[in-house]
Amino acid sequence: MLTVVLLFVATVSAVSDDENFEPGQEVQILLSLASKFRSAENDFTQARPNSAYFPLVKSRKENEKIKRLNSTTINSEDYMMKITEQLKTWRGFEEIDSAVALTYANLMFETFYSLSPDLRTSFLQSSMSADDLQKLPSSWQYLLPHQFYDDLGLDGAGFAELVNSSPGNTAMLYKIAMVLRDEGVDMRDAFMNNLNLPDQYREDMGYILGYRWGIESEADSNYDYTMSTLLHLPSDVVMGINNATFDNLNIADKLEDTSMWGLASPQSKVAWFTKFEGRKGWREVAGTPHHMVRHGHLLSGAPLDKLRELKGNKEIETSLLAEVLDNTEMNPLRVQELWEALADVDREKSFIAQASNLDVSQILSHYDTLNLVHTPHQHHVMLENAWFAQDKFNVPWVNFLAISFSYMNNEEFVSWTYKELQDLGMFVAILSPAEIDLIPADDFNTTMLSTILSSTLSLPQLNSIYLKYLDNNYLVADATLNPLLLSALPSATILSANPPFIWSQDKTNLLTASAKYSPGQMHSLHEISKPGHWAPANLSAILSTHPQCMSDVNPREFRAKLDYVVSAIYTAGPEKFHVIATKVQKLPRHLLMAWLEEAHTRPGSKRLPGDWWNSDVLLDRVTSISIPDSGTINPLPSHPMAAQFDRFTSANRSMLPSLALAGMSCHCINLVETPDTMEVLALYRYHTESQGKVAAMPSSARRCWAKKVRQFLHLKALLFNVTVNSESELLSLLTTSDIKTVGGEIFLTWGGPALASITHPEVMHEVLMVVGHTFPHLYLRNGVTYNCMKVMANALLDTLIREEGTVNFRVLTHVHNLVPYTDTRVLEAGPADIRLYVSSVLSPTCKAVCLKKKERELVRQMILQSYGPPSTWLPLDLVELGDLLVVMARSDLAAVNPTSLRMASAQLASSTLFASSLTEIRSQSSSLLYHEACGAWLGGKDGRQSDEAVGMFKQWKMLANFIVVGNFLQVEVLLKKIDVPKPRSGVNDFRRKRQAPTLTDGID
Repeated sequence: MLTVVLLFVATVSAVSDDENFEPGQEVQILLSLASKFRSAENDFTQARPNSAYFPLVKSRKENEKIKRLNSTTINSEDYMMKITEQLKTWRGFEEIDSAVALTYANLMFETFYSLSPDLRTSFLQSSMSADDLQKLPSSWQYLLPHQFYDDLGLDGAGFAELVNSSPGNTAMLYKIAMVLRDEGVDMRDAFMNNLNLPDQYREDMGYILGYRWGIESEADSNYDYTMSTLLHLPSDVVMGINNATFDNLNIADKLEDTSMWGLASPQSKVAWFTKFEGRKGWREVAGTPHHMVRHGHLLSGAPLDKLRELKGNKEIETSLLAEVLDNTEMNPLRVQELWEALADVDREKSFIAQASNLDVSQILSHYDTLNLVHTPHQHHVMLENAWFAQDKFNVPWVNFLAISFSYMNNEEFVSWTYKELQDLGMFVAILSPAEIDLIPADDFNTTMLSTILSSTLSLPQLNSIYLKYLDNNYLVADATLNPLLLSALPSATILSANPPFIWSQDKTNLLTASAKYSPGQMHSLHEISKPGHWAPANLSAILSTHPQCMSDVNPREFRAKLDYVVSAIYTAGPEKFHVIATKVQKLPRHLLMAWLEEAHTRPGSKRLPGDWWNSDVLLDRVTSISIPDSGTINPLPSHPMAAQFDRFTSANRSMLPSLALAGMSCHCINLVETPDTMEVLALYRYHTESQGKVAAMPSSARRCWAKKVRQFLHLKALLFNVTVNSESELLSLLTTSDIKTVGGEIFLTWGGPALASITHPEVMHEVLMVVGHTFPHLYLRNGVTYNCMKVMANALLDTLIREEGTVNFRVLTHVHNLVPYTDTRVLEAGPADIRLYVSSVLSPTCKAVCLKKKERELVRQMILQSYGPPSTWLPLDLVELGDLLVVMARSDLAAVNPTSLRMASAQLASSTLFASSLTEIRSQSSSLLYHEACGAWLGGKDGRQSDEAVGMFKQWKMLANFIVVGNFLQVEVLLKKIDVPKPRSGVNDFRRKRQAPTLTDGID
């Protein structure tokens, strides 16, 4: 340690010209940090002093003591060096060198010199107050061992304020939560109830409560945690809540809050229903009218056989059931089951609200049994308001057809009158362009357009309507074109001298309409917008509506005009800040990159001497020279970008680089101040992950972030006096807050063998858990191989079995998305545990698995063990399994009840990810469909697919055909009204007339 300190002091002395520089301070700080680090407790599941694992020879002894899998190999110096050399060769990781960290430590101490003398003195004397701590740079706050927080006198609200100052900094959220881990319940309660936590991070807080604060056994809590947080507890923690804690936390009362219940995920609802019913019984869910009023919304997590019990229950008024349906978001299959228990009068009242959730047979039956000829037309306006006013049309196609057909008495479109088209209204969306072309043009006047047009119409449909409008000569020089028809304007019309719009008045509508434009139309829009492209008003409209319009701007021009871009954002005003912050993420990455490069050249953006980013500028922090406008109210105070909003309101304008973090190049990442790595990375991940459920980091940025994380760990090794000689040892310096901030997508860059051989056993456990919670589509888009997945999966499984003694629900939950890559030991789990794992842990995004034959058979056996024979599967079983059905044999799918398949088919089609397009696929220059990316990942040589890739493709093809057949059956019910069992009859009452033959084929 002394050698490193002396070298550091000599280095700093040589480069520092700060008048406040005092060489002895660095030595004192380093010695203090190292001492406090050793005595501090770590933030892993079992809190122990760091001295139990450091120096790392103690971690190796711990590996032997706990009989860790392959501990002899993992502890081998030769093996550690082999892993290190491989990562150096294939990932470009630099050699382990403590001297490298001196540069990074210098950055920290430069910020220390900038503090007031009094603050530096109080820090060195360990006599800081709460105000002093808040004045420290955020990097210091994050890296300080928790002893620095112990004597501050901060209450729970004060700790919450540290986190609230930057809601998007998840690293600080974890840091402070871990500091409070061993504090009294009152302080933790106050922290939770004063926390402005973005909804995106509720799951992170649930992780802390469940896996660190031990809330499931916290029977002494005298203040209730908010249900909005409890609803995001991991499912295994929910199921592990003991009776005393359940009662002491007033969970039964808290679950009455229907508004909070709506925040829960479908998986969480299943877990909480299962827990509540197990503790209180079915009667307190829906056994009496009183309980139905209190807890009826919990039915959105109930299995279908439980819901079926409500039919004919004379104790429950069906009006109460109808009220539950109207006020609770639940899976359509549960709605369909409860619908059968309603009286006719309640069905009539609830029909508008529930029509999109009903089975097509229920829609047909509803109209048939009411015997009201005009009922469909009475519903027409209300259905249009309910369905077409939504931002996204979420009505199953067959339901849409069923309702639309009730408005069509004549399918001879050539003879349609004005009245017939008017009666169809917005449901004209069921007609193909060819059918629209047959309708007489005289019917398409301006009034009719306002009746039939909706955002649901496709571009070809709009083109047909637009041409009809033209044929009727309604588009005169002074006419105002319906905004929805702007999508149908031909390229030539957009470029014409007298287009049917005025740019200054109609630009917002035109930009909105451009979302449906063809490439030719988009090019024309770019051409007409160029003359005033950089005017603040025009640019504000573009950035807040459709930033893709700027895609043809080259980076050089964008850099030259960046001041105009920033001015446009300020012109839009604070009320549109969050909208634009979201929309600009759709700019091409090279433009976001140009934004950052130009901002970095501006005065004040660099930390001098050198080219390091000034983190205050990069993250748009509030500083003493950028005081927010106290008169401007943030409309979203808990938004992850709330701190950046405050900076935006300052009179001292920013170039707003924080909005462009998703465009960070390797050069830009490398210039991030190393002590601030975690805070910058947290905001970067927010921007990239907010782009959709199959979003991914660019491969180059991912690897460079891995290198940046290594720099950060080098810095920690120096600060805490930990000697590291290999990659396995370097990664041992990670904490839970580091691991959760970095995320599995970046960790996969190291590969399975490196992660599974991390010297510190608790770090290895936590890292592999984070990898297990990473979406499977990211496995295909990383440098990780199939064998890497198996190495990590079995290492984690072995660790958890050693802790639990068997495979149970907790083990399955922790292994999470790595379960398919484990071995037959997971079959030791009970059927109820496996079923709950599928229904309450795995989201639809987690079920699109890419597996070889052996692992497909393993998952198939898990499904058969927990769900039983396919012939007994209910529709909800199929929906819960989702894309996991890709592992089933042909004979399994053939045995599924046709009615179950029919009723589940709409959700199976809408939720599958196998038809999604993925970018960043290894060795591919363009995007691939999910199933194609899977084949590429499973391997092949000389441009040919491997047998495993071919086998997986056959499985996907079989599943796709299965889903298509189900949707075909839906249409058959609608068009032919064939006599098939209706939901009210119960799918288990139906048996095939012809038993499916027993097939001998395997998974393929």
